[in-house]
Amino acid sequence: METLLPIFLALLTAFAFAVSTVLVRVGVKNSSPLVALVVTMAVNVVVLWILSAIQYEVIVDLWAWRWFILAGVFAPALGRLANYVGIQRVGVNLVSPISNMNPLVSVVLAIVLLGERLSFAGYSGVLLAVVGGVLLATVKGDSDFQIRRIDLLYPVFGAVTYGTVQIFRKLGTGLVAAPTIGAAVNLTTSFVIVVVGLALTGRLRTLTAPRQELVTFGAAGVVSSIGLASLYAAISLGKVTIVTPIFNASPLFVLLLTGLFVRSDEVFSKRVFVGTATVVAGVVLLATST
Repeated sequence: METLLPIFLALLTAFAFAVSTVLVRVGVKNSSPLVALVVTMAVNVVVLWILSAIQYEVIVDLWAWRWFILAGVFAPALGRLANYVGIQRVGVNLVSPISNMNPLVSVVLAIVLLGERLSFAGYSGVLLAVVGGVLLATVKGDSDFQIRRIDLLYPVFGAVTYGTVQIFRKLGTGLVAAPTIGAAVNLTTSFVIVVVGLALTGRLRTLTAPRQELVTFGAAGVVSSIGLASLYAAISLGKVTIVTPIFNASPLFVLLLTGLFVRSDEVFSKRVFVGTATVVAGVVLLATST
């Protein structure tokens, strides 16, 4: 049972992230990605601080939190907004696997900045992920759903942003023992920057959305918070080499959910399926090689 629990939690993480992403896809049809960003982040902040307060004795230490604060300047705010805009423009079936390539960025930066080395299996994973990314980048739309190649830069930017902040988070984990506190600090920093930026530009007052979409975004925030909590629990209870490949399979759950519930608004083709599976396989191979 102890062996199965981390696997179950990792599966819950992958499924929760997929559900959250699809909910955002549904919501941004009649609302803006910016509203989705503010609502989901607000929910994440509240849930993560509640979990931190329940699990640990929270002591404010800005110096120890510095790497998580620095990470919050870039992600999840910028990365999530880029992904949400991409979801609105090209669909979640393309955004999810492309954004999921962020470990490639982390690996490159770790090699360059931290002097880390990669095994043959790791390089094979990088190659697979790149091939899958190329397949997805060359997907064509149909008469009902047109894809502009330039819009694929949004999830690419999301992947670069998330991949970059992993270096900051890795540096921060040596100073903050409780992972949920680090995540709460990271998300709070991003949320404050977003709200202050919107307030200074006068856009905060203009953020409106139909009630149904606000409920949808709120649900996405709750579900993604569950995903974050189960992810940290899975990593703490199980082996990273087992947990990581499972939660990195989230794009496969996305394909299943969109096929069942929002098929008319997404691109489905052999290239999408093969590209997604190749990216997932590459990321899993890369994650398990370290």
